[in-house]
Amino acid sequence: MKRLLQFSRIPRPLQRHRYVGFASFTILFTAFVLSLLVGLSLPIIRSVYLVKIAAVDSVSPASNVATSLLFGVWGVCGLSALGTGECYGPHLGYTIPSDILSLVGLSQSVATIAEKTILVLLILHLLSAGLSTIVFVLSLYLHSHPAAIIALITAIVTALVSSLVFAVDVVLVVLIRNHINSFLLGARFGVVFGNGVWMILASVVTTWIAVVILSARACYCFGVRP
Repeated sequence: MKRLLQFSRIPRPLQRHRYVGFASFTILFTAFVLSLLVGLSLPIIRSVYLVKIAAVDSVSPASNVATSLLFGVWGVCGLSALGTGECYGPHLGYTIPSDILSLVGLSQSVATIAEKTILVLLILHLLSAGLSTIVFVLSLYLHSHPAAIIALITAIVTALVSSLVFAVDVVLVVLIRNHINSFLLGARFGVVFGNGVWMILASVVTTWIAVVILSARACYCFGVRP
């Protein structure tokens, strides 16, 4: 009976630091899902996009003529006021068709800025999602101190890459907005951040929170003990 009680008190590997492990796994899994959704944004997932260029003066009456452009990581969609339109992609490093630009009334120079920046974003988004996958898998093995250290290092790299992705997303929107304002005086088009940018921001914040939690596990601080 004594041996049975002693055996039951032996901590199992997955029971060690279970609260830290559960918190870090949940946070990192959330960051992974957000990064993946943005990485598979429009036109694969049409509801997720990075930037929207819309005509300020809406077409009246509403018709199927494209009045806005939505840029995703894999393609672009020209949408009308009725919500209908044409999408191009998915393509790796896509080029915006001239017929979509002509429908909306944008110049090729605006499209060139978006095309070059989005190609960089495609690589960074997928890299961020891949790193997030590795980190949240490693968070299942925090009972091992070496694994915890590797998870912390990977989480820091993931947080830095995600922060870079968010910065480039913001730069994309700002460049397009400034280009339109300088050439068209802002009279015809409005440029707004897409929901994908805010999803990446949420992924960045959650990843940095996970870095703090994993740091507590790796250095045995903030109440975390061996």
